Amino acid sequence: TQVTDETTESEETKALFVSPIDFVELQRINKDIYAWIDIPDTDISYPVLQHPTEFEYYLRKGLDEEYSNDGSLFTEPGNAHDMSDFNTIIYGHNLRSLGMFGTLKYYRDLSYLNEHREIVVYTPYATFTYKVFAAVTYNDRLITAIFDFNEEEGRLAFLDSLDDINDMNSYILDDVTIDVNEDRILTLSTCNSDKSQRFLVLAVLVDVED
Repeated sequence: TQVTDETTESEETKALFVSPIDFVELQRINKDIYAWIDIPDTDISYPVLQHPTEFEYYLRKGLDEEYSNDGSLFTEPGNAHDMSDFNTIIYGHNLRSLGMFGTLKYYRDLSYLNEHREIVVYTPYATFTYKVFAAVTYNDRLITAIFDFNEEEGRLAFLDSLDDINDMNSYILDDVTIDVNEDRILTLSTCNSDKSQRFLVLAVLVDVED
């Protein structure tokens, strides 16, 4: 089989990418670590894990897979590790110590939201930069059980559900337009003081370095 120049160039480009995160060492600690999330100028900078079969495996487990009240940041089994899903949802605890997603609550303040709109997700093969476009108090239903993100209708319905929120501490900024067939979004999900609710911070992908 003849290898085209385009394929060779693509492979060489991929080989040149070096992540600033040492994933080799992290995966020696736990093979389920596949990404790292960082929100500049905040305390949120953590590995992201995904168990191959159990959704809430890391809800109360640390990187060493031992019990931890803090848990870890994690995504659902089946989420693409290359961040190619329409909506990648990262779950984490709202800790009183302000660890994990404990500081997401600050996004209820509009000035804080406007000053912390960049979210960076590192993987072994690329760096993804997102721009925050919403911070909302949401219901506690499992989003992926309600909306089928494989279908345009489901993607639109989810975005419409954000617009339907009527809460004085929820914000959807009007300087971002989401194309449900082209864009990819990131949702950070944490618990709220009201157990029937979740607090979500949502961002759209604006740059990929690979």
